[in-house]
Amino acid sequence: NFNNINLKMKIEEELQLLLDGVDEKKSLGGAIKTYEQIIAHQDNSEEVIKVKEKAIYNLASIFSEKKLADELITLLENILPILKEIPQKSKTAKIVRTIFDFTTKIPGNETKLIELCEKITEWCDENKRTFLKHRIQTKLSELLFKQQRFADSLKLLDVLLHEIKKLDDKNMLVELQLIESQVYHALHNIPKSKASLTSVKTASTSIYIVPNLQAQIDMQSGVISAEEKDFNTAYSYFYESFEGFNSLGEYNLAEKALKYMLMSKIMKKLTNDALNIINSQLSLKYQGRNLECMREIAKAVKEQNLLAFERAKETYAEEIESDANVLQVHISNLYDTLLEDNLKKIIEPYSEVQIDFIAKQIGLPMQSIQQKLSEMILDEKIEGTLDQGRGCLTMFEEVEDNKAFDHTIEIFEKLSHVIDAFYDKTKQVKKLSQSL
Repeated sequence: NFNNINLKMKIEEELQLLLDGVDEKKSLGGAIKTYEQIIAHQDNSEEVIKVKEKAIYNLASIFSEKKLADELITLLENILPILKEIPQKSKTAKIVRTIFDFTTKIPGNETKLIELCEKITEWCDENKRTFLKHRIQTKLSELLFKQQRFADSLKLLDVLLHEIKKLDDKNMLVELQLIESQVYHALHNIPKSKASLTSVKTASTSIYIVPNLQAQIDMQSGVISAEEKDFNTAYSYFYESFEGFNSLGEYNLAEKALKYMLMSKIMKKLTNDALNIINSQLSLKYQGRNLECMREIAKAVKEQNLLAFERAKETYAEEIESDANVLQVHISNLYDTLLEDNLKKIIEPYSEVQIDFIAKQIGLPMQSIQQKLSEMILDEKIEGTLDQGRGCLTMFEEVEDNKAFDHTIEIFEKLSHVIDAFYDKTKQVKKLSQSL
């Protein structure tokens, strides 16, 4: 036993010397090889595992900085047998979550991460690591949502919510209900999305919410407010979200919140405010195609210029379509509103107007204009009819409300009540006379 202890101490010292001798600046490749050598060492005694733990974190940091997602996934798969030897379950969970979080920050690896989640879940079942399993399955539900596998995400969320409610883990419950709100929003089920978000806010009142999660809650609150056309409230939530992500250094999410702030201003037709925000110091570090897109749309709305709006949509199609659940929906609604406003201005002076004339004035195909005019007539936004034979729009004259008609109808209704009362009285008198 004494010899074994000495041997283990010697191994630990050797590995520690290897770790201390690593110089990442001088030779990054050599540092990676040394870390991998330490992690792969056969000895898994308590002292050696402490050294391996440092090597794992250092190696994961290098892969994260270099955005090597495959290497991070392989590292996590390789260290699972080592993690069995760590007695503290919380330490195991921290290592797995740290490497997993590093990997999720590298875009375009959702499919591989889903497979990794399934492997870690199996490992958790074998080793009875329930808390870690719930944590990884929460991440899995989020990944399924990002891959637009909404049914699979909801199915997993239902199971998780049932288990977490039993455990009364409010922190995880908040995360799950937030993802549920996002999934329902993507499915355009706004009532259920709002209900899940309300549950999030209720649960979060009694616990401490970390700043990152609070910023996500604010973002989702803004999204739901925007769906309800309350863009003032939406802007406030997006601003809180932007400040939260910006202070945490989550610049991609901060840029997204800033984009939604600008969207809220544009939807309220406060285009000058939107342009001022884009040109302010607040937006300096976020200048790029996303903000250029919002600038061009704001200018088009300000000038009521449909052609400029169309050009902006075509130029920045990738930026708009990549945010199909929020930005694309509101930009589409804004375009429809702008088109309707322009059509109303053109047809206002006429009692009858050719459709091809409207199309030329507005700069859009005649078929598109005809379809839009039909929708506006059906929605009672304009009063008129389309004569397709002659290719023209005939407007109806506005009939002024005549209060005399309403007054006459009211008199007749009252007279009707009086006659009914007389009739009832006559029946009563008749019955009384017959009984006598």
